[in-house]
Amino acid sequence: YLRGIAGYTQVAVNSHGRVIGDTSQVDPSPGDTLVTSIDSRVQAVVEQQLAQAIATARQTHDKVSGRNFAADSGAAVVMDAFTMMVGSGSLFPKAARATDSIRLQMRAMAKSFRGDDGVLVKALLAEAQFDPELAKAFRDRWTLPRRKLALPVIREAIRQGGMRPEIDPEDTIDLLYAPIYYRLQMGTGPLSDVYVDAILDRAMKGLGRM
Repeated sequence: YLRGIAGYTQVAVNSHGRVIGDTSQVDPSPGDTLVTSIDSRVQAVVEQQLAQAIATARQTHDKVSGRNFAADSGAAVVMDAFTMMVGSGSLFPKAARATDSIRLQMRAMAKSFRGDDGVLVKALLAEAQFDPELAKAFRDRWTLPRRKLALPVIREAIRQGGMRPEIDPEDTIDLLYAPIYYRLQMGTGPLSDVYVDAILDRAMKGLGRM
C-alpha cells in the first residue's frame, strides 16, 4: 500500500494494430503515507546500545550450553513510543458514574488488545519473564502509571456509593484487570465487550453495596 497503484488505459485495436477505441481506464492511486513514531537520533542511540548489548552477550558464558551466547539477533523497545501508541486504550472516559467510566475503559482496553496492540503487549510480557530490565521498564512505564490512573476513579466510585467503602482500591484493580491480561496471554477466549461486562458485573456483586 505504500507503493500505490499505477494507472492504465485498456484499448481495442484492429487487425493492423491500430487503436480503434478505449475499453476501460484505471486512474493512478498514490501510496499511503508512512508516519513513524521514532526519530533518527533515538534510532541511532538504540542501534548503538543494541549493538553493545549483543557484543557483551557474545562474550558471556552460557552455563547451560558451556559456550558463549550466540546472540545472533536482538530487539529493542522504546517505551515512551510504545506507551504513546498503545496507551490511549487505558484512559478513563468521562461518565456520570465512576463505575460506568470503569466499564468504558475496560472495553476500550480490550478492544485495543484485540488488535496489533495486544500482540505487542503479549510479546513484551512474555519476553519480560526472561529480561529483568524489560520487566522493570514495563512495570514502571506501563503498569504502574495505569494503576495510578485507575485509583482515583475507584475512589470516586466509593464516594458515589457504587462500591463499598471498606474495599481496597489496589485489590480492586487486580480483581478487574487480571482476567483481561490472563485471557490476552493464554488465548482462552475473545476479549469481547460481553466478556468485559461479565467481569465487571460479577465483580460488582462483591464490590458493590449489599
